[in-house]
Amino acid sequence: MSSENIRPSTLDGIKRLAKSIKTERAIQHAVALDESARLAGFENFRHARNKLQFDQPKTHKLRSVHRVFLTVYWRDKKTDIRGRETLELHLSTLWSDLIQPVHFQNHRAMANFRREGPDHLAKPELADSQSRARYYACAAARALQFMDATKLRPSKSHSRAYPGGRSSNAVPAHDHESIWYDPETKRYLYVDEPYEAAVERATKEREAWAIRHGFTIMKPTWPGMYFPDGGSRLFLIADSQKGIPLAPVVAALERLPAPIVEATWDGESASSLPYFISPGTIEHAKAIKLPPQKPSKPTTGKRNTVGYVQTFVGAQRRPNGTMPVETHAKVGELLKSVLVASYHRKGVYNRVDGIRSELDEWTMREYNRAELPSEVFFDLYYHESGNTYERSLSENERLKHTHSLEEVKRILAAHYPDSKPLRTVLNKVDGAIKSMQNWGA
Repeated sequence: MSSENIRPSTLDGIKRLAKSIKTERAIQHAVALDESARLAGFENFRHARNKLQFDQPKTHKLRSVHRVFLTVYWRDKKTDIRGRETLELHLSTLWSDLIQPVHFQNHRAMANFRREGPDHLAKPELADSQSRARYYACAAARALQFMDATKLRPSKSHSRAYPGGRSSNAVPAHDHESIWYDPETKRYLYVDEPYEAAVERATKEREAWAIRHGFTIMKPTWPGMYFPDGGSRLFLIADSQKGIPLAPVVAALERLPAPIVEATWDGESASSLPYFISPGTIEHAKAIKLPPQKPSKPTTGKRNTVGYVQTFVGAQRRPNGTMPVETHAKVGELLKSVLVASYHRKGVYNRVDGIRSELDEWTMREYNRAELPSEVFFDLYYHESGNTYERSLSENERLKHTHSLEEVKRILAAHYPDSKPLRTVLNKVDGAIKSMQNWGA
């Protein structure tokens, strides 16, 4: 696609476009900079620099107000050397406002991360090298950069983004695509990230495809999420009438700094132990104080419970309430984070395992398969990985997991009516908290 169709709006965008123009036209870099600036609406590069260089840092400083830490642990199988890579990323909003853990699976870069704290996401599986750990952290950071700029959310609704609802109608020479959803307009687009060398040979085919199906293709100068340091390039593709308008998305991406890549790693590299606990996790754990519960008359009345039959068990009762799927996912992540750390503390592990089994049953009764697809349901409370098998935890680690269990109590009490089934689960949580606090005492 010709560079003449691109209109950068930032100094970084003008510089990136200049590199493309220099290659396309075989001209000097200074000439390419001036031409790129003219395409952006300026007289020349000096004019663009004078206009943009003072405004741009201020804009980024104002937007970069929320921190999120991305952590990946690694172990080299040949040398048995272990370590941790943690990348700090600044966002304009909380990461949890951009994506919920239940939707991590909708994008390849986020699929294997989990919530470790209000400002911390971690990958439970060990990477096989330090380089690979950095790769995973950078890939997740780029996905969050994209979400932060566009406010779009990753989706698995392929039928909403492709012509005729069929993936077989995808644009020619497509590769590494992902589907994105605008929660405000309920519209979709898809991102195609082929290697540039491969897609150049299919430019005419792709343009003909867009005309035939009534789609629009735009290529921002921001290189993309998949493998920008390895030659992949990002294309935005959407139905011209029903899809997400692409021009505002391009403008948002043009304001981004260069994608975060392994070659320019500026994160923290450390030993794998002690485990990294983010500042937000520590502060939240210290600050949170569960409000005293108002005395309430215990009730076993059926109006607060619903009966069901559990396979191989028989008649059971659960609270007469429905907790949102996103909240189930949050509770599941909290419980799984405790489980992977407490295998050898059976007073914690066995209780939490029983709690998640009970909540899994409740979820099954609260939603049918049309409302909650199996692939989402099965991951809510199960499929944790990365058990540490540690026989002791540091005080900060115990504090973190105690906070997680207290958070579970708060959430359940807020979403379900007081009833015997709920009190039974909350009592198990209290027992797990006590066991966690006494671990190593």
